[in-house]
Amino acid sequence: MEKAMSRREVIRTSNEKKIAGGKQVVTELTRMCEDPQRHNDELLMRIVEQNRNTEYGRRYDFANIRSVEEYQRKVPITTYEDYVEYIIRMTEDGEQNLITSAEIHHYNKSSGTMGTPKRIPMSDLAMEQYGRYMARGPYGILGASLENDDWMDGRIIRLAESTAEEKLLPCGASYGAVSQKMTRQYRSRLQALYTSPDEALFPVEGTNTRYLHARYALMDADAGGFLAAFYSYLIELLRYIENNWELLVNDIEHGTIDDSIELPPNVRSKLVGELEPMPERAAELRAVFAQGFDEPFVPKVWPHLRFVEGIGTGGFRQYANMIRERYTGQAIHMLKLGIAASEGFFSFPYELDREDTVLIPDSVFYEFLPLDANDDFSQVVTIDGLEVGREYELIITNVSGFYRYRMGDAVRVVGRYHNTPTVEFMYRINQTVSIMGEKTTEEALRLAAERTAEELDFELIDFSVWPDLKASPVRYQYFIEVGKNPGGATPKEMRMVLEEALAAANPSMGDKVKTGVCGDTRLNFLETQTYALYRDMMVRKGIASSQLKPVRVIANELQRRFFFGLTEYSCEVMR
Repeated sequence: MEKAMSRREVIRTSNEKKIAGGKQVVTELTRMCEDPQRHNDELLMRIVEQNRNTEYGRRYDFANIRSVEEYQRKVPITTYEDYVEYIIRMTEDGEQNLITSAEIHHYNKSSGTMGTPKRIPMSDLAMEQYGRYMARGPYGILGASLENDDWMDGRIIRLAESTAEEKLLPCGASYGAVSQKMTRQYRSRLQALYTSPDEALFPVEGTNTRYLHARYALMDADAGGFLAAFYSYLIELLRYIENNWELLVNDIEHGTIDDSIELPPNVRSKLVGELEPMPERAAELRAVFAQGFDEPFVPKVWPHLRFVEGIGTGGFRQYANMIRERYTGQAIHMLKLGIAASEGFFSFPYELDREDTVLIPDSVFYEFLPLDANDDFSQVVTIDGLEVGREYELIITNVSGFYRYRMGDAVRVVGRYHNTPTVEFMYRINQTVSIMGEKTTEEALRLAAERTAEELDFELIDFSVWPDLKASPVRYQYFIEVGKNPGGATPKEMRMVLEEALAAANPSMGDKVKTGVCGDTRLNFLETQTYALYRDMMVRKGIASSQLKPVRVIANELQRRFFFGLTEYSCEVMR
């Protein structure tokens, strides 16, 4: 009779398999990166051929398209609105062969940051791409790059959450975040590989998942890495540990769950029945936290933890910087995942600790519109026409029925990996603020907030901006949540420096404020835990935690009422 493997052996075996599969992905990607345009053109021709007899393909004469140039002449630039009628027929009536010849078994639910969530078709081939570039591929980078492999014996601290039940559309296809769908498929195996209990990974309403993720992670001294969809949630968890360590350690010591923690009675009863006192681990943790938080605590709490994986570029860069400076230090590596969306996977992290990622030649067909082209689509270029240092809007043709589709993402080309451009995500174009033609980008809003916090030495938990069109003259209203303030900056100082930083980040806005065309920026200070409360509220409304993004530009009435309602006080200049 074969001997059952220990938990450590199970974990290492699983990680070795993932690394082997991931290295195959990296090897194949590297091969394609030698001649990316050829592979990308071949992908487009396959897409056109496979969909020649769809309603969309007949409309635009796919059968007679033989080149990229013919494709660009015959097929128009599109947005989601161009597909709404088709998607209604597909999801409500079950019609097929409209925009794609593939059977669609799943529709991604977009995050709905700017409005009503969309239904994004996702073919089985797109599902395979998800597994290749989001699940297996990153392990190839980890396996090849991390010198010490002791992390492979420990479970991962995984913060992504999923609903237990799958939502179905009238056509029978599933609907929701693809990460949730994939997670549900492996639910029975997750407990062996991740620190969090099933009750945190598949929470029911009324569950304090932040506590459960933190408490069970702290119990496991052998954890090998962090895995979070977005770095913003990871830093939220680390702050939670910092602010609540005494309660957490006390519960670990006694095998209890404090009465103040919100949990459904049946969940509490089940977990308490399984937990055992861990006095030795509690003593280790208490000794670490008693030293204070002037130095990063992550390496002390989890000595084998080697990496942080998730979205940490673009608008999430500030969280990555804070995580490294305050919680992990320089020794723990960051695997910052590439550019991805419900419509496809666009770039891949070819090395640890980099901001740029390489375009994936066989994922989608790429076109790029220079941001200064003013919607002159004659200036659209393909991969081989990209220039290092320029910024572009991403336009894609995917394997699930979208053609020359404007993603609304701005990217900057920063270099090359072999012969393939590497890019950085910059911002969502539809989150540009322009109240008087000044076109302030999300990146400029972020830089202004970050520079203010850096200059005045205070902790910026997060920020949002409201374009106040009812003020006279019109103006921006910033909302910020401030953490520690060792520099002792006053609200007035913060507001004045923010105005200067905003003018530096977008001189057009600075000129308009100086001349009185736009009013002085009002700075609203939010109550403690505002952004954590917003996240909890959105999760309760059914938004997947893996899709929750920072609210940079307040875009709807719900957000406006929420942030104004939690404003503690404001600071503005009266002229």
